[in-house]
Amino acid sequence: MTLSDALLLLERCFSGVGEGAPRLQEQEDARFALRPSAVWLEYRWYVQARGMAEVFLKWPRHAAGQGATAEATVLRVHLLGVSPLLSERAARLLVGGTPSRDRILDLFGDDGVRRECVSLGRTNVTVEHWDPLPGPRPLLDDARFTSLAEVLEAPDSTPEARHEAVQRLADERSPRVVAALLALVARKPSLMALRVLSEWGVVESREALLRDLALVRPDNPADLWTLTALDRRLQAWSALQ
Repeated sequence: MTLSDALLLLERCFSGVGEGAPRLQEQEDARFALRPSAVWLEYRWYVQARGMAEVFLKWPRHAAGQGATAEATVLRVHLLGVSPLLSERAARLLVGGTPSRDRILDLFGDDGVRRECVSLGRTNVTVEHWDPLPGPRPLLDDARFTSLAEVLEAPDSTPEARHEAVQRLADERSPRVVAALLALVARKPSLMALRVLSEWGVVESREALLRDLALVRPDNPADLWTLTALDRRLQAWSALQ
């Protein structure tokens, strides 16, 4: 599927749905020209009710001169929050495709996210359901929670240790975990904590994110892209409030 076909498919499937933040189009922003990657990226954030469809497209950088005729290699949608309409619109992207296995599973294994994946020509189209499962979430044992929270608070903990602790704490989606992660990002940078908080729609984390974004050097386009994308995600959540 060419890039122009993929863009047309997106517009058709999400017609009439509002976008909560400006699109992030890497190829059109000189800040990201030197990002170390073999692909160009475009992100969008469709919002409705209490949910978000975070969309991204990939196509080869070596095809820059081909414009809209370049081949789209990946079209992926992350469904966050709760919106039956967005789920239905995302499902339209899969119509007519050949069921396939998402290549991300070969990289990271089964991470618990429900995925629907098809191939449209040589384009991999995937819908990922990040929406919360119904019913109460299990809580960590109090001693386990305390030990993990102490890692975040310890002044001598390593970034790797904090990253691991955030991942384990994120198994419990609760006010006490949100408070612990907000306290962490208020004190020091933590990309993993910002990822989790932005996924959960905790817009209070945006102040810390903008602080970290302002400190990114121009010669670090990878972090610049990642933090800018997370900021747009938080902007989109804010549009629902």
